[in-house]
Amino acid sequence: MKKFALLFSAVAFSTVASAASLNWSMNKIVDENGAAMVGVTAYLFITEQSSDFGAKVTTVDEIKSLITSGGDLSEYIAASGTSNAAGGISGNTGYYGSFGAGDSLTGFAVVFDAATYGEAQHYIVTAEKSASWTSPTGAKALAFGSLQNSTWVSVPEPATAALALLGLGLMIKRRKA
Repeated sequence: MKKFALLFSAVAFSTVASAASLNWSMNKIVDENGAAMVGVTAYLFITEQSSDFGAKVTTVDEIKSLITSGGDLSEYIAASGTSNAAGGISGNTGYYGSFGAGDSLTGFAVVFDAATYGEAQHYIVTAEKSASWTSPTGAKALAFGSLQNSTWVSVPEPATAALALLGLGLMIKRRKA
């Protein structure tokens, strides 16, 4: 019985160890002075997928709109990471064994200049990257590369967005009157 349990464990482990997976990475997240930014947070979002791998599909414009309005990003986040001492982020997405031959996925990342989205004053949106699998084994990566020359965009204050919407509403109401 012990031999059977050991054999079963070995087969199960080797199957999981070689299952297809998705990783993501970026490097050289730097501030305006070129210094590596440590402890900043990035989120991965999926824009296209050949099957439902568990993350809700979105668009770059939809996420930018949510950031501008101070909206909740949580339902769209496929993975998150925090930058290391070199200003890079890498890791897995938690998708193991989900992919088979012919599967593909496209996504982008948003980096915030703080430990959390709610504390951020600026953000960077990466270009979209894709990964595709030819077999149900092996790791693929969404490698976003260096963000050294990226432009930081200001995150508007929630009160600013609310005032802008209020002003727009008043202009429309005045126009009708």
